[in-house]
Amino acid sequence: MPSTHRLRKARNKAEARLAAKQGPATADQTTAPIADALAAYHRDDRLTFGIPAHGAGRGEADVAEWAGHEVLKADAPMSHGVDTRNHVWQVEETAQQLFAEAVGAQQTLFSTNGSSMSVHVALLTLGAPDQEVVLARNGHKSVIAGLVLSGARPVWVPAVYDEELELAHTVDADAFEAALRAHPEAAGGMVFTPSYYGTTADVRRLADACHALGKPLVTDDAWGLDYALSGHPDLPKGALEQGSDLAIGSVHKTLSGLSQTSVLSVGSDRIDTERLELCFELEQSTSASALLLSSIDGARRQFVRDGERLLAQAVDAAMELRRRVADEVPELNVVTPEELLARPGVHEVDPTHVLIEVAPVGLTGYEADDFLRDHHQVDVELSDHRRIVPLVTFAHGPQEVDRLVRGLRDMVDREGGAPSHGRLPALPRHLPEQAVRPRDAFFAPTEDVKPKDAVGRVAAEFVTPYPPGIPAFVPGEVLSEETVDYLEEVVAQDGYVEGAADPSLMTFRVMA
Repeated sequence: MPSTHRLRKARNKAEARLAAKQGPATADQTTAPIADALAAYHRDDRLTFGIPAHGAGRGEADVAEWAGHEVLKADAPMSHGVDTRNHVWQVEETAQQLFAEAVGAQQTLFSTNGSSMSVHVALLTLGAPDQEVVLARNGHKSVIAGLVLSGARPVWVPAVYDEELELAHTVDADAFEAALRAHPEAAGGMVFTPSYYGTTADVRRLADACHALGKPLVTDDAWGLDYALSGHPDLPKGALEQGSDLAIGSVHKTLSGLSQTSVLSVGSDRIDTERLELCFELEQSTSASALLLSSIDGARRQFVRDGERLLAQAVDAAMELRRRVADEVPELNVVTPEELLARPGVHEVDPTHVLIEVAPVGLTGYEADDFLRDHHQVDVELSDHRRIVPLVTFAHGPQEVDRLVRGLRDMVDREGGAPSHGRLPALPRHLPEQAVRPRDAFFAPTEDVKPKDAVGRVAAEFVTPYPPGIPAFVPGEVLSEETVDYLEEVVAQDGYVEGAADPSLMTFRVMA
């Protein structure tokens, strides 16, 4: 017989569904429940004595000068306003249900604190403090923060490093499976795909490896949320479709959500959803922005309706950019998706990440980025020591492509020179020893020491050089002479370093 707890829970859900019908939210893919509830809020001329202080546009706010008064009106209270005090209208819940349906998930949660928060929540959900988690080494810095917060012990698997292109792709499925088998007590695995350069891992094989051992796979596919909504033959398959148990996607990176919007989608029963929701509550704001939430909701509706057309426009624009650069700026080298697909560590390629090599004309990607910004008011998503990577989206068409190509032609004519043959220092061959948990090292007493004195000490910070965007070390790892020498050479070659207490790397932060 069903337990009293289950009966009560089922009754509560039935009562909630009945109450929700009296509210403004409708569970239909053609609707935007949060936007509909905002419209009802203003149509009914609701007066709220609460937050936000500007009263959803009733009061003055300077931001209206540049963002418009409608932005203030969309910044209404989610509780005691857009929804009731106890959320019986289920406005956000209905929007999340529709998003889950659209991407093929069991459940989706909305984050207004970016995919960084989603990564933290995923790691808090995945395992208990001091439990191992198998992780690809090419993760965003939010992964390190998640390890500090959760107390998990990382088992790192190196990403495949492309010696010729001098960039990191994704993790090799065989290496990842070997790490899982070598650590049978690990809570599960987590990978990061696609890479910043648009190359993806074989999520299906990674998921199969995890599932064969009874473990979940978490995917941080922040750059690939559009895959689940596109159906475009030239875009990779979505992570959930390939067996991911918990998938993270940035709504603002490839869809039309406002900056700082993210979703966390459950793909299977391998995820404890009650724990997930509790961990989500630990991290989420109690004053989540209705404006940001409504943009997630609107992005879902827009891409369910028009995603095929919009993403086809993005892919077409990316292909046109490659063709025009090859024809009109032949001094540069455009790395094609076909070239990338033939390389180790690459399962599929997102063609909207366009790799344009500027080293053939003696420039670094940093110099090319500066020239385009200063002389043509054009910015690109990524630049490194030898290339730029424009991210082409549905916002770009022939006019935008033309502007970038003309800027590149002008750059070569004015700044181009002999090819640059400088290379990055070789990555250390071995990952550092993880002596203590990242959490323990981060909160330990520390001191700052010179690089030569850091050898053999335990790091209390994480340092990620760009390129290739792989952490050279994280809190709790023992600093080797090889790692210290490598980082000093990266800085000497004008590499960009994230995460260090002293970005110049004149000193390293170590455990005292």
